[in-house]
This record gives sequence, structure tokens and C-alpha cells, in this order.
Amino acid sequence: MQQLHGRETFVCGRYLVWSSVAHMVCWPGILVAGLAVLASFVGCQSSEVSVADMVTLAAKLEKTKQSSHIQLQDELRRLSADRALPEQIDSRRNAGVLNPESFAAQIHEILDDAQTDRILKRLPDFFPNGRQSSVAVTLESSAGFLQFYQTAHQAARKALDGPQSRFEWLAVEGWFADTRFTDRATALCGLELIAGLDAASRDDIASSVAALSYSGRIIRLLAEEDHLVSRLAAVDLRVKWLHLMDSIVRQPSIGHDDLKLIYELLMRQMAQWPDEQMAWITDRALGLQTFELVRQGHYLSLLSKVEADALAAEGMHLIKARAVQRYIDEDEVFYLDVMRRLIDLQRFPYFERAKVLIAIEDQLATAEKLEKYPQLSVEMLLPDTLLAMRRIADDRARCEAWSLALAGALRITPPEYATNPVSGFAYQVLSNESTVEVLGLTPEQWPQAIRVPLR
Repeated sequence: MQQLHGRETFVCGRYLVWSSVAHMVCWPGILVAGLAVLASFVGCQSSEVSVADMVTLAAKLEKTKQSSHIQLQDELRRLSADRALPEQIDSRRNAGVLNPESFAAQIHEILDDAQTDRILKRLPDFFPNGRQSSVAVTLESSAGFLQFYQTAHQAARKALDGPQSRFEWLAVEGWFADTRFTDRATALCGLELIAGLDAASRDDIASSVAALSYSGRIIRLLAEEDHLVSRLAAVDLRVKWLHLMDSIVRQPSIGHDDLKLIYELLMRQMAQWPDEQMAWITDRALGLQTFELVRQGHYLSLLSKVEADALAAEGMHLIKARAVQRYIDEDEVFYLDVMRRLIDLQRFPYFERAKVLIAIEDQLATAEKLEKYPQLSVEMLLPDTLLAMRRIADDRARCEAWSLALAGALRITPPEYATNPVSGFAYQVLSNESTVEVLGLTPEQWPQAIRVPLR
């Protein structure tokens, strides 16, 4: 059984391990590593292939295509016809030319790894539990913190002011896709959010709105990517973005024009809302490569060092690897069936998917009772998938409710958002002579009613 050096992570939650533990609660900066980190081998002979060669080979799905399982081959043919295999996805998404002046092209020059890590470690101080800090000591430290990273902050703004390109990563790299751009973008967005928090604390409306604008641009760029590491980073950042917005609109000195500009920033987010379906199609392609890696004998390489060491200590590492191989055809058919149903459901609001999602959740919970247990699907690839879909739907609901509140405060025709896409219940917009209040979000989406003073 071959083993490549596995990805080191600080585990605080786990989702799809082959997409850099996409649904972690922690900042993605401590979770995502590039191919360079995996250049050394553990227990491998010098004659073995390099990591890059192994990943390239896995993208071709050669061993999967050699399977005699009829259902699996039928599904592969359907995916190929849909252009949903790893190499096909890259040829589709990388057709454009990277603009050298864009934020995506310059992001690795603006921040290095050490700077990124330092910023990410500090962000929870300013936004504990996703909300802005109200602690005076933290607010006072924001100016010094921003001053230290002023060069990077200004360079990011300059890059954001020009034409934009998509970030560079490859679906054919699967588990080992270089998603460090997510760390960099999260850190730079964090600087903008801190700048907005600092300006709001000084009642500097113009500066706080400018920070809201720049951070919103970064969030849109992350959300437009089809990699779930990026998509979910945008979800987490937008929570902080809305809390900053909340702080700004509550400032006594804010005027009608300022509020209108904030509303326009939010509506730009809504107008450019990305298609969720393509992110899950890409995620499925990465899942296909995970099965291929296991077929090639690399199961232990997909574990973190902590997981691999725990199995080795119990003498279970080879037993576990062989167990995963035993029913791998049935396992992969199980995975592709679940993913096909989940992807098809993206056409409907979350609340309309609920019954099917619950049924799938029950199916995962009872899968161990199957004669041919789909171990890789249930233990590695599908945990928390439904939670991720819920988080994306919550993101949409928060933005819809805020757009209704801002439109009400501006006394303009509101957008046509009637029901919360998660609960299916109607939003309620209440107003009096001084305030607009929007009800209808769940406590997980927003812990209290949204209130905006009339302007």
C-alpha cells in the first residue's frame, strides 16, 4: 500500500477532505496547502511516482474506467456527455486569459504565507463568532494593526479597482488543488472589514462605506469560484460583511445618499449571485478523483497525519485501506447517485428540497447496514454535505432580508423577495415613523430582527 505524505491540518470540523476540508468552522488559511507541501514521501520507494504525476494520472480515471461495474460505467458515460469530468471542467473554466493586473493575478505578490497566517489568526479577535467586536481594546488596536499591513491593503485596493479575472486552480489536481488564493483573499478581505470597523467606530461614514465596497468585491470574486473552499469562505465573510453593514447603518450621522450607496452594494451582490449547481458538479469531479486515488492504492495519503498515525498505532492502517478497496465499485455508485440527486435539487429553493435532503441524510445514517458498506462515501466524502448546502441557503436568506430592510429605510420599491429560501416562511417588513424592521430569519441566519433607521 503506497502512502504519500498526507495533508497536515488543524482539525476543528470536517467536510469533504478532498476539497481541503471545505466546511471547516476555522479560517481556511490553516487548512489549505499547495502541491509543494506534498513533495516528500512517507514510506515510499524512490521508484514511485511523484505527487504531481500521481495527481495527473488520477484525473484520467483510468482504473475507474477499467471497472466492470455496469452502473458505474453508465454513470461515467453520462458525466462525460455532460462535460463534468475533471479535465472537461478545467477546459471549460480556464478558457479565459488571466489579466496580469487583476486581483487574482496579483494576490500572491500582495501577501506571502507568513503575513496571511498572521492576519487570519487575528481576525477572530475583531469578529468573534462572525460578528464585529464591541470591545474597546480591540477597536483601539485596529488602527495599529491596519498600519502594519498598509502596503498590502493599498495594493489590494489598487488591484480591485481594475478589470478582474478568475482565480487560478485546477480541478485535475483534485485533493491537492492549490486553493491558497482563498487564504490570501480571506486575509485581505479581513483587512478591509477591520478598516470598516475602525472607521465606523470613529463615525467616518465615507471610509467605512469604502471598506464595505472593497470587501464586497473580494467576497464576490470568491463566491464566483466553483471550488467549495472558495464558495464557503465567501459565505463566512459575507456574515461579517453584513454585521459591518449593520454597524454603519446605525450610525447617527449616516445620510440618505450613504444608505442608498450601501443598498446598491448589496444589490450588486444579489445581481451577481453565482449558480450553486456548478460548484457541486466540480466537487463531484474531485470526488471521482478521490476514488481513483484509492483505486491506485493511495487511501492512506488522503488522511491527515493524525488520522494515519492513529490507525497505525492500532495496527489498523492496512486493514482499513483494504476495507475501503473491498466494495469500491458499489461505494462509488452510491456516491455518484447521492451527488446526482443533490445536484438536481439545486434548481429548487432549499425549503422545497427539504424532504429529499432529509431522506438522503437518513440514507447516509443507515448506510453501514448495507451488505456492501460505502465506506469512502459515508466516512470521507459526504459528511456535512447537507450542512454546506444549508449554509449557502442561509447566506442568500440573510442578503434578501437585508435588501428588504434597506429598501424600506430608503422608502423605495423593495426587491421581490417574498419567502425565506430555507424555512419557506414569508419575510415580514414592519415600519414606524423612525425604523424599518424585517422578521423572518431563523436564529442561525440572524440572531435578532434586522432594524434600519429611516433615512
